[in-house]
Amino acid sequence: MPPPPLPAGKSLLADWKSPVIGGDHRHHCRLRSRRTASQVVVSSLPQRPVRYAVLGAGFAGLSVAWHLLKESAKELDVYIDIYDEIGIGGGASGVSGGLLHPYSPKAKLLWRGAECWKESLKLLSIAEAAISSGESNSEMEESGPNLSEFVVRRRGILRPATNMKTLTTLNDNAQNCLSSCRIETIGKDAARSLVPNLCVPLNTAFYMPDAVNVHPQRYLQGLFLACKNLVKELSTSGFGRKELYLHKKSISNLLELEGNLSFC
Repeated sequence: MPPPPLPAGKSLLADWKSPVIGGDHRHHCRLRSRRTASQVVVSSLPQRPVRYAVLGAGFAGLSVAWHLLKESAKELDVYIDIYDEIGIGGGASGVSGGLLHPYSPKAKLLWRGAECWKESLKLLSIAEAAISSGESNSEMEESGPNLSEFVVRRRGILRPATNMKTLTTLNDNAQNCLSSCRIETIGKDAARSLVPNLCVPLNTAFYMPDAVNVHPQRYLQGLFLACKNLVKELSTSGFGRKELYLHKKSISNLLELEGNLSFC
């Protein structure tokens, strides 16, 4: 359902004129008074509804949709259209490995890694809560079944050092790890207690006990469901109207959305 049409009419500001430099002081006073009165009228008008187009229903797209709903002013009417040719997690996000931690392959903390790590864990918890909230699987028919499968496995990530260069680099970078995602240096026996028969050629491995393994499809389905739940919650709160739509459609040119959506 499209949002209600906006009221048509001439802008209240359309007949404003620029002040004349060096003109009569009384003219400036009248102009200032008129401008102040017009600003009061404009500020009392209802806010225009806002529509957003989100291109892609993967990690980035659904995160954007969630935060648009969560951070928008409660009294504002917000309409969000998500476009993805295949659906939830239909692109690269849906087939990613799902190993989540804030480090590069060399165990160096990524740019803004601490902030991203914290926010990622929040979104994982939100998706898990949505799936376990008792919503029926029919809510997610457009994005796939099997919501009962795991979203996150919290078993940590283990990486053995395979050569001296890697060992030195990983060891140096591990000294600057986050307290919320530790990197521990462990020996062969400790590593094999975690993964039996693991090959540890240099008798040293690096273990991130707080890192997680995400099931991309389940997580994205859960986050989309969380967005839908949030729309229901906000729409029944007595404030502005919130709506969310998923369109299985590919957008190849932003001009296809011209006249239908507002980009902010």
